[in-house]
Amino acid sequence: MNKEILKTKKLLLFLVSVVGIGLIMGLLFISILSDENKELIRSSITSFFTMINTNKINYFKDFISDFSSNLGISLIIWLVGISIIGIFIVTGIIFLKSFIIGFSFSSIIYTLGFKGFLLAIIYIIPEIISLFIMFILVYYAISFSIILFNYLFKKKEIVRTLIVRRYVKVLVMVVIGIIFNSLLKNLVIPNLLRLF
Repeated sequence: MNKEILKTKKLLLFLVSVVGIGLIMGLLFISILSDENKELIRSSITSFFTMINTNKINYFKDFISDFSSNLGISLIIWLVGISIIGIFIVTGIIFLKSFIIGFSFSSIIYTLGFKGFLLAIIYIIPEIISLFIMFILVYYAISFSIILFNYLFKKKEIVRTLIVRRYVKVLVMVVIGIIFNSLLKNLVIPNLLRLF
């Protein structure tokens, strides 16, 4: 039992490290961009907030797009977890997600200055929730890959139905989380941003 707890702690520490490195690299990435790229980012963010302030947002279309995107990524993570090579792929996905969050945060502050700090925090709330949901899914995907590897190559006994049932339940919970988070991101957050 102690070995299992140790393995769990090691996996959690590994994933937290990957997320932390991704966030830090994302935060710092804007500082190495060329002036032309920085101007493109500034223009894109200014345009985004102008659309919010003028209420030129298609809420339903954005919800569907966001939900489909997150569902697609989650299904890839879940399916890849069934394969033994899944560990490397899902680690890369969660690193990229963390990087994008860090980059989005620093880009908003770069564009709007420190007055945009609150806007940046509000904007990334759904992204942080999405990262947390993905973190849980990645944890279970890697765990499933390890269990599968041990079963196939080390001939360790497992209760297959219990393991598979738990893995399916995780996917269902993730899908529910994605629905609520997409509603938050595309219906609530734009209206909150408009207040500032």
